[in-house]
Amino acid sequence: MLVVAVVTMAMVVVLSAFNGIDALLDDRFSYLDADMEVIPLRDKVLHEGDIRVDSVLQIDGISSCRKVIEERVFAQYEENQRIVILKGVEDDFLSDVALDTMIIEGAAQLRMENSPAAIIGIGVKYDLNLRLFEQLFNPLKVSAVLRGMNLRQNMDRALNRKLIPVSGVFSINIDFDSDYVIVPIDFAANLLQYEEEYSKLEIKLAERADLEETRDNLQGILGDDFEVQTRYEKNELIYKTNRTEKWATFLIMGFIMLIATFNIIAALTLLINEKRYDIKTLVSMGASTSSIKRIFFYAGAMINFIGVSAGLGLGLLFVYLQQKFGLIKLEGGLIDYYPVEIDFTDLVAIFILVLICGILSSIAPVQIFTRKYANI
Repeated sequence: MLVVAVVTMAMVVVLSAFNGIDALLDDRFSYLDADMEVIPLRDKVLHEGDIRVDSVLQIDGISSCRKVIEERVFAQYEENQRIVILKGVEDDFLSDVALDTMIIEGAAQLRMENSPAAIIGIGVKYDLNLRLFEQLFNPLKVSAVLRGMNLRQNMDRALNRKLIPVSGVFSINIDFDSDYVIVPIDFAANLLQYEEEYSKLEIKLAERADLEETRDNLQGILGDDFEVQTRYEKNELIYKTNRTEKWATFLIMGFIMLIATFNIIAALTLLINEKRYDIKTLVSMGASTSSIKRIFFYAGAMINFIGVSAGLGLGLLFVYLQQKFGLIKLEGGLIDYYPVEIDFTDLVAIFILVLICGILSSIAPVQIFTRKYANI
């Protein structure tokens, strides 16, 4: 019982840890990645008039729709430079995504002294060795290649350069922290020389809207010239990797459980051997072989059932304590303690797996040794 309980508890804890990582990824990517985004398929940019925002907002399940300009540009601060992703957003972006909760230095604002300001990831700040306190006098320089210009022929004429002070630094996850610079959409349009153009539409869903159904409805309305992507499709590799690791771990621990159930085989074998004279007595009194087999099979099933029930209970208790008190800490991570989350489907899968292993381990000794001692 103890062996089954410990392995079951380990399965509950490990799978809940994968669920916690999945939930953490979803939470972290939800800040800068919208629930859905619309991108053009036949052109690099969307033009005013291609899609009517008010028509998109009328679709059931959509709560907001905003225009975004996103492009890779050069960022330079004094002698340090690197390529970053410039994300031009509308004024309501900050309140819509609650980016202020992710600010670790400065403030979440896209205007300083009535002029455009940038919010950058902490990785960009470190790479550029940017000093936030002197931004009004020594701002960040961003440069973009003008459309239709060849950078190799004349770099000075091919680049459009702008200065913008940095108002704040955010920390969300390594992907956003190391690449993103958020600026007002008018600044991004001016830098990239977009005239009534933008890169994509970012769409936020209502609280209880069905993501797949809303995506299909929107795709049907927009047609084949545009692609509607969910944030899960955009970051498909990350989500799939985590889920693949989760179920691979589940299979590995399933094999461990199968090996652990050999303890039940050993226990039943010893029990049947110890009761061999009682078996012969029962047979001489007229007990059938099937009834004797049922006695020991039920004993094995009881060992397995009590073990898996205790293991599920201990696993749920550990997960609760981890969520409540943070028993396992994360040093230098985005959060203070390891994330865990219970999924009812996992509990059902664990319960069924352990019961199957237990039943299989109970059948073998019962079939072999009861027949031996009953002289059948």
